[in-house]
Amino acid sequence: MDLALYGPGGFYDRAPVGRERHFVTSPHVHPVFAELLLHAVLDLWERLGRPEPLALVEVGAGDGTLAADLLRLFGERQGPAVDYLAVERSPGARARLAELPVRVTERLGDAAPITATVMFANELLDNLPFRRIRGTREGGVVEIGIGAVPDGFIEADIPCDGEIAELAAEQGPALDPGQEAIVPIGALRFVDDLAATLRRGYALLIDYGSARTASTDVHGYRDHRVLADVLRDPGSADITAGVDLGAMARRAEARGLRSLGLTTQRDALLALGFAEWNESQRARQGGLLAEGEGGRATRVWEGRSRASLLVDPGGLGRLKWLLLATEDLPAPDWIQPPAGLAGGPID
Repeated sequence: MDLALYGPGGFYDRAPVGRERHFVTSPHVHPVFAELLLHAVLDLWERLGRPEPLALVEVGAGDGTLAADLLRLFGERQGPAVDYLAVERSPGARARLAELPVRVTERLGDAAPITATVMFANELLDNLPFRRIRGTREGGVVEIGIGAVPDGFIEADIPCDGEIAELAAEQGPALDPGQEAIVPIGALRFVDDLAATLRRGYALLIDYGSARTASTDVHGYRDHRVLADVLRDPGSADITAGVDLGAMARRAEARGLRSLGLTTQRDALLALGFAEWNESQRARQGGLLAEGEGGRATRVWEGRSRASLLVDPGGLGRLKWLLLATEDLPAPDWIQPPAGLAGGPID
């Protein structure tokens, strides 16, 4: 998976995100995502004591769409000075990011320990390499590896090493024969790096997943379509599975961070002002119609329609927002308290 996604010629060798590429993320749907995220960032900045400059760290910064939007908004609002660090493995994406007034690094672990930080990662964890395991009749587990055959690749059971078996045991009860599970080793290592880098600050992780278990639905994306067979033509498609965000929170807490809450993107954006923004755009649309500006009114309606995808509970609205922080920092009111990590109607 690491080679297919991040190796030379792999899927992320060039930035794959955007309407003209393979898939889009929330920042590409409508700029209001960045505007509402800015509200969250400024709220966290206040809780940090209004440091100058604010160290803003985006991990998995992609083609720079979100970075460009946030920097523009910071300039328009005359907010705090920002030291923006973009972390990105893709060489093609790093080349795009180099065109922006940001510092760029390949790995989070390369960054010096940072204080007064707001760190965020949008749809990163589900693309970090994971391992798949399967329960056996003997009561143990095997790893689902990849075997080469003359016309391509196949799944092949291989012995499960001790580290993977131990991590699987931490995730939940023993697997029944034939039952599969994801062991998110890449996401867990990312949380380790995050805890080692974040000296004082917040980290917002936005991703598809659950509060309790990782999805076993491994699939890919190519040309804005879902692919079931991720072994066909590796390197040409994304590979992803939903993330056990409860496991991420527990890992973070074991590394000295606090889990402040977990909520859906729909609820987070509504708490940050999406409904008010939508109503202001509706009023603008009506005013333009009254002035005989039908074309401009139609464009406002189209923008509102695109933006609604951000809070659609059947689409981007079902993304989860997990907020972590160092020990001394309070929780904001736009995210549900940590009790949601133990269960509740967030799946």
